[in-house]
Parts: sequence; structure tokens; C-alpha cells
Amino acid sequence: MVNELMQNDWDLEKILRQQDELKVKLLRAQSVVAECKAGLADLERRLECRAVSIDERQRNSAANNSIRNARPPKSRSLDNPVNPDAAVAFSPRWDR
Repeated sequence: MVNELMQNDWDLEKILRQQDELKVKLLRAQSVVAECKAGLADLERRLECRAVSIDERQRNSAANNSIRNARPPKSRSLDNPVNPDAAVAFSPRWDR
């Protein structure tokens, strides 16, 4: 019985078959790893593009906010009447 077990454990055909099966499993695993790496690289590119896009939007938003927050030109209203002592900038023709 011990000789029979030893013979089965050292069966060259069985060892070669297991070796081939392991090679196939290794190739499949390498293929999965390569696919995962490609997917990860794609995700990193998309995240980088999104980060650049967000950064640009933030810069544009900051620029727009600074424009909006800039002091608006004074408008004339009934509360701010024209100064009668101010120099005349325009004289209509019919006034001549």
C-alpha cells in the first residue's frame, strides 16, 4: 500500500497535467491583473480630467465672484441729485 501511494504521488503524467493546469490558472490570473491595471489607469485618467475640470470651474467661479463683488459704478437716483455746481459735460445743440 505504501508503494502504491508513492507510485501515485510520483505519477509523471499527473504531475505534468497539474503543471499545465497551474500554468493556465497563472495565465488567467495575469490576464485579470492586466485588465485591472488597465481599468485603474482609465479611472485615474478620468479622475484627473474631472479634477482639472473642477479646478477650472473653481477658478472661473472665483473670478466671477470677484467681478460680482467689485464695487458697482454709482448710479444716479432721486436720492443722489445732480450737483448744479458740477461742470457741464454735454451741451445740446438747440441750446446754442
